[in-house]
Amino acid sequence: MSSENRLLRAVNQAASKLASADDADTVLREVLAICVEAVGAMGGTIYLHEPATKSLRFRFVLPEEVADRLERIDIPDSFGVAGEVFRSRKSKISDFPNATERYRSDIERKAGVTVYNMLTLPLTVTGMDPIGVIQLVNKVEGNFTETDVEVADTVSDICALSVMNSRMLTRQRHVAALEGMGRMAHDLANKAGVLVAFLPEFERNIEGLERALKEAGVEGDALLYLQMLRGTYDDVFAPYSDRVYRYARLVNNLAAGKPLEPKYRAHDFGSIVREAAEFMEPMAREARVKIEYDISADGPIADYDDLYVMRIVENLVGNAVKAVGDMVPPEWPGQHRDRDETFGSVTVAVSYAKSNAILQVKDTGAGMSPQRAREILAGTARSGWSTKSGSGLGTKVVLELVTALGGTVSIDSMLEKGTTFTVRFPLLNARPRNDRDGLAALGVS
Repeated sequence: MSSENRLLRAVNQAASKLASADDADTVLREVLAICVEAVGAMGGTIYLHEPATKSLRFRFVLPEEVADRLERIDIPDSFGVAGEVFRSRKSKISDFPNATERYRSDIERKAGVTVYNMLTLPLTVTGMDPIGVIQLVNKVEGNFTETDVEVADTVSDICALSVMNSRMLTRQRHVAALEGMGRMAHDLANKAGVLVAFLPEFERNIEGLERALKEAGVEGDALLYLQMLRGTYDDVFAPYSDRVYRYARLVNNLAAGKPLEPKYRAHDFGSIVREAAEFMEPMAREARVKIEYDISADGPIADYDDLYVMRIVENLVGNAVKAVGDMVPPEWPGQHRDRDETFGSVTVAVSYAKSNAILQVKDTGAGMSPQRAREILAGTARSGWSTKSGSGLGTKVVLELVTALGGTVSIDSMLEKGTTFTVRFPLLNARPRNDRDGLAALGVS
């Protein structure tokens, strides 16, 4: 095929495939696939530039089965051939005529591939800074030529425009979601604020009623109902009104991009986690998933923002339930009509080590690739695990909340085996559980 025909075919393919693609991941996969086919390569890798860290972040590799063999391979934007091409904005052909399986690089050994030749090109629009790098390896017939460079550079321009367009659409969706969250949270905060402002007066009324009944010598059912009312106020109305108000303010601040300001108070970390996870049990039962608990009862009392911790737990457990629920075959619920029979499980565990409280949420779902885990930890993944859709804000919010509390998140996952999220929280102002001085006044039991 002539170079002109190859170029026309590649441009037409790129334009037709990418015109309707607005999801960033779909665009990147298509970009890489188009470039591999356009130059007749056996495979390739695509990196996107991360200006904040001055790195080229690994996104996709072809053939796809190679992805699960590779570990994180983000590289500095000045490293190696990829860095050279990114900085110079000029494509480069590299040949390795003496390459053998015996002397593979670490990456080649992990991928199970020996690289004999390579074409590296900047992912860029002419006259603009590159947004990434594409590396194409092992031309099927012969070596890469200047014709391949011409074809790949032209396709790269179209692909870069598609990536930029995808980013813009994604930002628009996020902005719309944030605006909706902000409006809802602002309205909720106003309503909850009225309740919170009313709490002192309500408590004074209860105290006045208690005095009046005692002065009148009233006993029996009247005192019993008053005690029940006091208990409802202390255990439900007051704490939950305050929590709803704080949660609405939190969502509003997140939506507005304001700095997070945790409200630290003495708490039993395990109790906060259990309360949040138990709130998700109705959702789990509906999905035919069992929530199990392995929560240590001997941890110290320490300072946390209970609302932040609860939001983190609810999100992680909710996503874990979805991950397991997505595995349920369509015919399974009909074959297992007992609503108490579950298909899989989510385990919520709390332990303590040195200066940290450790939360783990483990599921028996489909698991994820190392690449997927990297996207989640980078805050670029969508919140839906597989068949579910989402705004992409869920896991990003978790990362922001964990960071605000000085914690860290890690992911251990294997395809077909499940996933474990581990969150480490620092133990601030920790005290032994048997040291109750001043803790009772804070409501810690």
